[in-house]
Amino acid sequence: MSKKLSNEFTNSSEIVEVASTEEGQSSNFAAFFNIVCVIAGTGVLQMGFSFTQSGWFGTIITVFCCLLCIYTGHLIILCLYHDKKTRLSGYSAVGEAAFGKPGYYVVQCFVMWFYFGVGCIFIMLIATNLKELVDYAGTDINLKVWTIISAAVVCVPFLIFKNMKEVHLLAVFGVITTLFTVIVITIVGISNRNDHAGPLGPANTEHKFIIGSGLPITLASISLSFGGSPVFPSVELNMRNRKAWTPVLSAAMFTTLVMYMAAGVFSYLAYGQSTQSPVFNNFYMNGLTIAARVAITLHILFTAPILLINFSLDIENYLKIDPNYMGKAKEFIFRTLLRIALIVVFCLVAMFVPAIGDFMSLIGALMNTQIIFVFPVAFFLKLFGWRNVGWMHLVLCAITMIVGWISCIIGTIDAVRSLVRDL
Repeated sequence: MSKKLSNEFTNSSEIVEVASTEEGQSSNFAAFFNIVCVIAGTGVLQMGFSFTQSGWFGTIITVFCCLLCIYTGHLIILCLYHDKKTRLSGYSAVGEAAFGKPGYYVVQCFVMWFYFGVGCIFIMLIATNLKELVDYAGTDINLKVWTIISAAVVCVPFLIFKNMKEVHLLAVFGVITTLFTVIVITIVGISNRNDHAGPLGPANTEHKFIIGSGLPITLASISLSFGGSPVFPSVELNMRNRKAWTPVLSAAMFTTLVMYMAAGVFSYLAYGQSTQSPVFNNFYMNGLTIAARVAITLHILFTAPILLINFSLDIENYLKIDPNYMGKAKEFIFRTLLRIALIVVFCLVAMFVPAIGDFMSLIGALMNTQIIFVFPVAFFLKLFGWRNVGWMHLVLCAITMIVGWISCIIGTIDAVRSLVRDL
């Protein structure tokens, strides 16, 4: 460990050699689609609104957040192989290697809350979109009924697919639906550039280059749109060629960046400071925008199993729900019962907890920022030793930690205000 680690981006493949006998089955393309599907999605609907908080300077913040998330995504995988002998099992194991049992339990708590929040929010988003689409068609069905229907729909792939290597087709379709949504936002934004009226009335098409007071909250919201760190170890584990992790992660992040930039730029260009979140609120309902709503709903449906399977696998490992431990038949029964129970809990919380969106935003601001930015840097410096790290890494680590804490503090304040206002 005495050698300076100033060039990990070029020699990390040597560390991954230790796992050559445990190669996964997924291709680089499958890993790419899994990452994009998890990261991109509903973020495209709020990018334009983020620009209303910061002005055109939001484009620079978006690029900055993308680069930082590539960096921390590289660090967390690097930490899996820190001893160059074995591969740690996952994110929580990295926390344990760095800070012992307290590190393990803290990370496990944060990651579990992340997955739990995602499960509830996904079901709620699907239910809300379905209700809006059906209400437009002239049918009025209670939102709680749609929540139950949405939970049942999500439950199907959640039960069918056992682990990450089986869900790459869902990821491909998820990326396609997100890309379609971005194309629709771009087309509608361009076509409405000279037609500023919308369903909410005349648009305020004023554009600002920079809004200083809105930079912290923009940084917080955009940084969360690139978050996917808890899933990265599972994606990397299932790769046949793990040496390609950083290039694959970079390609996926830059693909997401292009989609976010297109959605944000064309939304803000068309509607300026009156851009809403989601941007669909600025659109008249027609065949194209309805198709986009359907597409983003499908994206959420395709993304949910990828995240929820990771959540379930962590619980299954803890409960030793494994064919090697209890046999295939018994494992199948217990795994099915566990996943049904999880869906029921997600559904009940989404149906009956008031202001769940603001509550989960609070959890996300408090915890997701730590998972994305703070933990990877802290683990990296602890496992490799800050004295053994080159100055470039120290600078990047300092910047990343600052961004993480700013996002946490500002995001938490905003979420608390929204929660108090709604309640």
